[in-house]
Amino acid sequence: MNKETTGVLDHCKEIISHSAYHPLDAAFFADAAQDLAAVGDLFSITPTQAALFTLLLDECGNGAISINTIADKIKCGRIQFLKYLDDFEALEQKHLIRPEKDWEDFSSKRSGGSSFPSYSIPLDVIKALRAEKEYRYAPYSSLTPEEFFETAGELLESFRNSTITRNSLESELKILLNSNQKINFVKGIKTLSIRINATVLLLFFCCSYIEDKENISFKTLQSIFKHLGRRILATKFRNRDNQLFETGLIENECDRGMADTEYYKLTPKAREVFLADINLKEKSKQSRNLIKAETLKPRDLFYNEKTDRCIKELGSLLREENFAAIKQRFAEKNLRSGFTCIFTGAPGTGKTETVYALARETGRDIMLVDISETKSMWFGESEKRIKEIFDRYHGLIKGRGLTPILFFNEADAVLGKRQELGEVRRGPAQTENAIQNIILQEMEDLAGGILIATTNMADNLDKAFERRFLYKIEFEKPDIRAKTAIWKSNLPGLTEVHAETLAQRFDFSGGQIENIIRKETVSSLLSGIEADPERLIRFCEEEVMVKDKTKTIGFEVG
Repeated sequence: MNKETTGVLDHCKEIISHSAYHPLDAAFFADAAQDLAAVGDLFSITPTQAALFTLLLDECGNGAISINTIADKIKCGRIQFLKYLDDFEALEQKHLIRPEKDWEDFSSKRSGGSSFPSYSIPLDVIKALRAEKEYRYAPYSSLTPEEFFETAGELLESFRNSTITRNSLESELKILLNSNQKINFVKGIKTLSIRINATVLLLFFCCSYIEDKENISFKTLQSIFKHLGRRILATKFRNRDNQLFETGLIENECDRGMADTEYYKLTPKAREVFLADINLKEKSKQSRNLIKAETLKPRDLFYNEKTDRCIKELGSLLREENFAAIKQRFAEKNLRSGFTCIFTGAPGTGKTETVYALARETGRDIMLVDISETKSMWFGESEKRIKEIFDRYHGLIKGRGLTPILFFNEADAVLGKRQELGEVRRGPAQTENAIQNIILQEMEDLAGGILIATTNMADNLDKAFERRFLYKIEFEKPDIRAKTAIWKSNLPGLTEVHAETLAQRFDFSGGQIENIIRKETVSSLLSGIEADPERLIRFCEEEVMVKDKTKTIGFEVG
C-alpha cells in the first residue's frame, strides 16, 4: 500500500483486493496482515472477523447481505464456511453487524431461499469507520419504568419478526436488566429467580398489559415459542408446566366463572410485583398505537397538482379554528358531524406519510388501528375487537382538547366488497360482513371524530363505504415536476438538470425514490462522493430490476 494511503477505508479496499486472489487462507492473512490489523484495532476484533466484516461492508449498498453471498465471493463451499459462524456471532454481539433474519435450518434446502442468515451494517458503525473512531454501542441504562418496558417491547417485536435472533434477544435483555436494576420488574426477576425463557414470556405479558391487552391467546404465545426454538415449551405451557404458573404469575382468563384455556393473563400478584412502578391508571388508555403529534418529524412531501390542492384543503379543514366552526355549522343544520376521509393509490405514493404530516401540522394525535389485531379465529371475537376500537376512540375524544385522528392504514381487508353468504350463514364471510356493518354504523355515529383510511385497491372498495367517505383523495405517482422536487429535496447536491433527467427517465413512486436515496446515502458515506449521477442511474436500474435494453440510459457528458 502507498504510504500516503493510510485511512481505514483504504485498508478495507486492500482487504477486498487481496480476497479477490485468495480465499481466506494463510496466504491471504499474510498478504493482508497490515490491513486486517488496522480494521481489527479500530473495532477490537480478530483478523478473521476483520476480513468477514470488510467483505460484508463491500456489499452493504445492496441491502441485507446473505452469508451465501460472502461464501460465493471468496469461492468457499457452504459446509466449509460453517467454521466462520462463530465469528459472525461475535461481530453481532459487538453490534457491528445486525441480523436481518433468523437462523435457518441448515439441513433444509428451500427453492430460491437462503441457508444462512442475512446481515446489514448499521449506519452508526459506518460513520465510526469513516471517522476512524472506535464504535461504542450505548447500552440501555437509567431508564424510567415506562422507557424500560417500551425498550423491552421493541426488542420482543424485533424477535417475533425474526429481525434479531434468540441469542441476540437474550444478550440484549441481559444488558437491559443489568443496566436497570432499580426497576421493579428486574427486582422481581431476581427475587423469584425467573429463568430466561420465562422472562421473555413474562415481559411479553407485562408489555401487553401496559398496552391495554390484558388477555393473551395461546395462538399468540405459540409464535414466541416457535422463535425460541423450543416447541416443547408450548406443550408444557398448555399443561401448566411452566415457571410462570409455578410462581403464580399468570392464570387463565375466566368467562362466566369458567377457565378459558385459550387465553391467559397476569395474576394480581404479578401486577403488584412487576408493575408497581408503572402508573397503570394513566397507561390503561394509552398504548404504542397512539402516536403523539409532537413526536412526528416534519418531512417534505410533493404531490401532483390536483392531489396537492385536495391535501391543502383537508389540512385547512383540520386546523382547530376551522374544524370547530364547521362542526358547529353541521350541528346547526342537523348534519352528521364526523369527518371521514379515504386516501387511495398505489403503494409508495405518500398516503401514510400524508396522514402523519396532517397530524403534525394540526397538532392532532393519531390512534393507529392494527388491522391484523382485529381478526380472531373465535366466533364473535373480531366484531368485539372492532367495537372496542371505536369505544376507545370515543373515550379519547372526550379526554382530549384536540380531537385525535382514527387511522385505518392499509384498510383493504375491512373496506372491500362484502361477500355473498351461502345457505350456511356462518364462517369467515359472515364475520367479515359483520365487521363491515359495525364500521359502517360507527362511521355514521362518528360524532365530531376524524377517521382517515388508506387503501391500495380503490376498485375493490364497497359501495356502502364509498358513500360514507366525505373526502376521497387519489394519490397518483408523482409527475415530472413532483419527482424532480423529491430528488432535489433529498439530494441537495444533485443539479437541477440531473434531477429532472432522473424524473423523466424513471417512472418511480415516492417510496421507490426513497429506496434509492437510502442506498445512495450508504454509498456516499463509504466513498465520500455525494450525489454521483452515474451511481444514481445504476441504483435506478436496479430498482426497476428489468432494464429496457433498447434504450441507453445515462447522463450526457459535455
